[in-house]
Amino acid sequence: MTDLYTRIRDQPRDALDTIAKSLNVRASEPAMQTICARYMAQIALPAGARVLEIGCGNGATTKLIMQHVRPAQLVGIDPSCVFIDMAGETFADEPGVSFAIGDAAATGQADAFFDLVIAHTVYSHLVDPEGALAEARRVLRPGGQLVIFDGDFATITVALFDGDPLQSAVGAVMRHMMHAPYIMRRLPALVTAAGFSVQSVEPHGYVQTTSPDFLLTLLSRGTSAAAHAGEIGQELVDGFAQEARRRVANGTFYGAILFLSLAARKDGR
Repeated sequence: MTDLYTRIRDQPRDALDTIAKSLNVRASEPAMQTICARYMAQIALPAGARVLEIGCGNGATTKLIMQHVRPAQLVGIDPSCVFIDMAGETFADEPGVSFAIGDAAATGQADAFFDLVIAHTVYSHLVDPEGALAEARRVLRPGGQLVIFDGDFATITVALFDGDPLQSAVGAVMRHMMHAPYIMRRLPALVTAAGFSVQSVEPHGYVQTTSPDFLLTLLSRGTSAAAHAGEIGQELVDGFAQEARRRVANGTFYGAILFLSLAARKDGR
């Protein structure tokens, strides 16, 4: 198990600062903002709705949820106390938003309390998705909604041709940044087995060419983690970064990921 997100509580402050910066970059990219606006705009909530955000991180996605979903109350949980502090500082002036330590399979929240549980790029990092789904069902009121957005990360590509060496950097990302890169392919069956009715599964293409800031940070973090694990040397890490920047500079960079959003409702009581 190499996905650093599965060990987020143990990460040093400099690593968490790097992750937080990457989360901010991703949330601010026009392409990701468009995707979030599209899938979040389809979420219809009753007046006074309560939302639980799983894996809120530093609050970067929380801003988008508040902008597009507009719940009366939002509670964000994350295993990292550092991220919880960051998010709390960001929303210090918003009384309807609060944050607490917790994880997807043990939220620490009350039974049948929320109208919506939302998890944005969380399930690809979970060791126990079945436990997370059972916990989501527990905290949702009858008829409450579950919305999961994540990447089909097995589709990540930066290759321009067969055998492109830069694609090897994606392999490092997959080994060190994604515990479950195929989870979105399995999720409809898992959600149904957990007692939900799947309402929709929507694809969202993400392509970056001229301003691939998030993809560059993802490649950098993945290759750096590979170097830290002793898989490759720093020279190769630097070489991957140099080649990626060269392609951006000359207009040949291409990076793409297929994201998916799944919406479901809690069945029964």
